[in-house]
Amino acid sequence: MSRASFTFVPAPELDGHPGDPLKDLLDLEEVETDLYRSRLLFTDHYALYGGQVAAQALRAAGLTVPPDRLPHSLHSYFLRPGDASRPTVFQVHRDRDGRSYSARRVVAVQDGKAIFTLSASFHAAQEGPDEQVTKARPFPSPEECAPFTLPRLFSMEGRSSGVRRPHEIVPMRFWARSTASSAEDGQLMQACVLTYLSDISSGLHAIEDDDARASASLDHAVWFHRPVRMDDWTLTEVVPHSAAGGRGWYTGSVFDTSGRLVASFAQEALFRHVRRGSPT
Repeated sequence: MSRASFTFVPAPELDGHPGDPLKDLLDLEEVETDLYRSRLLFTDHYALYGGQVAAQALRAAGLTVPPDRLPHSLHSYFLRPGDASRPTVFQVHRDRDGRSYSARRVVAVQDGKAIFTLSASFHAAQEGPDEQVTKARPFPSPEECAPFTLPRLFSMEGRSSGVRRPHEIVPMRFWARSTASSAEDGQLMQACVLTYLSDISSGLHAIEDDDARASASLDHAVWFHRPVRMDDWTLTEVVPHSAAGGRGWYTGSVFDTSGRLVASFAQEALFRHVRRGSPT
């Protein structure tokens, strides 16, 4: 998603929409075996939000694996801008089904052109050690934070604390939860909602200035460590690491209210000098 080019906008209005827009966003139509199509269409001011197409692609991939196999990672590339008012077709390729792992590739297509690709791996849960090295830094609880509207997202609410940087549309540390998902939704759906959320903030805000800004996302990866309830509060923290060669790279961590690390993600985005108008 291009962040530096848009000012704050809430989620688009869906006049007369009877259902929950986030659940409907992830409710894909099965056109043919391993071929799915988005149902919920709407007019947006900007290109198709990257978290949306990533969540939908993960949903399509998950519909082709045994129900006991849940996503543990995804790796994706944004190839072309998409249009939220047009259907997106998701072609799933079944690369492998092993004894406990399944690998899937998904190509998202609009107007006959690939706009996004995703590789995802699914795993049947096994017993093993549960150790956590990365800890959440101290941060006020959701009840102590002020509400704010997460831009462009359906059925999500946010809370945060502190002063934002000049170009910071979404804070680099914030609480969020879904008003759509519930305990009845399986872990595949929870992972899709987390993926939907994971693209909304940017760690590159911390290194932006008047001369250099982040813009369109290039690639995005998510690792799912532990089960999560997205209707409960989760704390997202993003951290910048590098800007070079016209690209910036940052990582993110997602914790639940008990401090468990439930997911990690990484993203690379364009990071370039701001183009100035020619003097008259």
